[in-house]
Amino acid sequence: MKTKIAKITNYDFDCNIKEKQYDGVYVSCDGKNAVIGYGSKVQRIRAYFLLSMNMKKGNTSFEISEKPVFETCGPMIDMSRGGVMKPGAVKDYIDRVAALGLNMLMLYTEDIYEIEGYPKFGYLRGRYTQKELKEIDDYAFETGVELIPCIQTLGHLSNYIKWGEAASFAENSSVLLPGCDKTYDFIESEIKAVRSCFRSNRIHLGMDEAIGLGLGKYLKVNGLERPLDIFNNHLKKVLSIAEKYGYEPMIWGDMYFGSENADDYYETDAVIPDYVLESAPENTEMVFWDYYHDFYEYYDKKFIQFERFSNKTVFAGGVWTWDGFATNFDYTLRTMEPALKASIDHGIKTVIATMWANGGCETDFFKAFDALCVFSEYYYKGKSCTIDDIYSSAEHISGASREVIDAVSSFHLGRMGADGVGRGLFYCDPLINLLGNGLSYEETTSIYRKSIETINNNPSYKFCRYYSLLFEIADIKSDMVLNLQNKYKQGDKEYIKNLADNVIPKLRAMYKEFYKLFCENWHSHYKAMGFEMYASRFGGIDFRLEYAAQKLSDYVSGKISFVEELEEEILHNLRSWKFSSHFMNTCI
Repeated sequence: MKTKIAKITNYDFDCNIKEKQYDGVYVSCDGKNAVIGYGSKVQRIRAYFLLSMNMKKGNTSFEISEKPVFETCGPMIDMSRGGVMKPGAVKDYIDRVAALGLNMLMLYTEDIYEIEGYPKFGYLRGRYTQKELKEIDDYAFETGVELIPCIQTLGHLSNYIKWGEAASFAENSSVLLPGCDKTYDFIESEIKAVRSCFRSNRIHLGMDEAIGLGLGKYLKVNGLERPLDIFNNHLKKVLSIAEKYGYEPMIWGDMYFGSENADDYYETDAVIPDYVLESAPENTEMVFWDYYHDFYEYYDKKFIQFERFSNKTVFAGGVWTWDGFATNFDYTLRTMEPALKASIDHGIKTVIATMWANGGCETDFFKAFDALCVFSEYYYKGKSCTIDDIYSSAEHISGASREVIDAVSSFHLGRMGADGVGRGLFYCDPLINLLGNGLSYEETTSIYRKSIETINNNPSYKFCRYYSLLFEIADIKSDMVLNLQNKYKQGDKEYIKNLADNVIPKLRAMYKEFYKLFCENWHSHYKAMGFEMYASRFGGIDFRLEYAAQKLSDYVSGKISFVEELEEEILHNLRSWKFSSHFMNTCI
């Protein structure tokens, strides 16, 4: 165990260790001799992690006692947005999850697994074979981490439906057709497939965001019906299949809050009609998910709403990995501290730390362990958890100092998650400002240059060059995108000539170097399928930079009298939720 922890933390510690049974996690050390206590496999691993962390700090005498405040806590990693972890990488990931003492891992797989009789399910998407999933589950079991399947049995299946194999049982381009026998044959095949691979008796059946339910093929066949009735009838059939295979299911809870208004899910004062409460099947846990709010009162009121249902409530928060290239540690901390405190106060038993990859798996999940510590430290310390507790574990598991963790998080400029400002600058077209959020160059360059300095002052950090390049690119792009049009209107051809002759060639070289590092990191952790998306994106950036340099040169030399793209007036305060393609072109 000492060897495994030393590998994870890159710190080799030495002392005599005695182990004992304990209700929770116990560690004591006098500098040479240590005692660790634990009540489960992962608690044993966490005890070694805490011993290592404190010895690395130089503590010569200490005693630690912890007891989890939840029964189950761990990450859900999104394998369905292009990045599918290799089985060996998932095992390494499980080791780090266990080092933090987390006892659960979900693999979110919309169509990323084999189903007998449905060859196009997961086709060309890097899907897991049943052999691979069994291998991963065996490893998780031996480590003490419960591997829980997280699938979709209604919506979010566009990547499968597009092939045509499901045409006869599809409601629309992303949702299955309720009430159709072929739909339930397919869903049983889904559940049978994961049942043969996973030991856990728990399963997440999805069921969220079934957009257009009852308004596609179902409407043509059955006429107009209330969407909630369609949903409940479908859910009851799916639950009966899950129970047939011995599963204790859970579902995302949002569909029960949009019966009157789709925005009601986020409204703490929205009244849930009695027929909604009475219609929900009792034999499933309901997952309250939220990643956006940073005050306790919101979560408190939402838990009270969920408690009106007879179903048990699970909480799913967010480790912000889906905002582009760098984990948003700051926003994770701001939103999840009040969320986890409310979870404790409401007696929640299961907490999920979702790691989504909306728009593509740009942020490597291995780079998100610092933010996952918000969950692990609240899991073991409860409401007595401090920011220093979180940073201590974050530094030890990630290998980054507190200053570097904050610097990397500042890629998002202190904005809320899903604003995509860092990602926007990275991808934004050099001539067309699609950011639309009123950024100022003074703001971005001040933050980014300070972060570059901090990162470069820590050359031993494994990802020093990776993040340094990322910030340098964003800094240069912020100058180009936020200042170019004004300089053009002012007739500053010297500025424009420097961009074309010097800045853009330098920037193209930096993108190519970053692409190489991104490529190396990707192929060390993820399957090849999905990477083509990034080759296309980086290639698109390079050709647009080449085009911009030529266009600006032509303008400076007098070949053209104006730059058409720069004549457009820029609108601000546009829709904030954006993916990579939204910043790259106007045809989205």
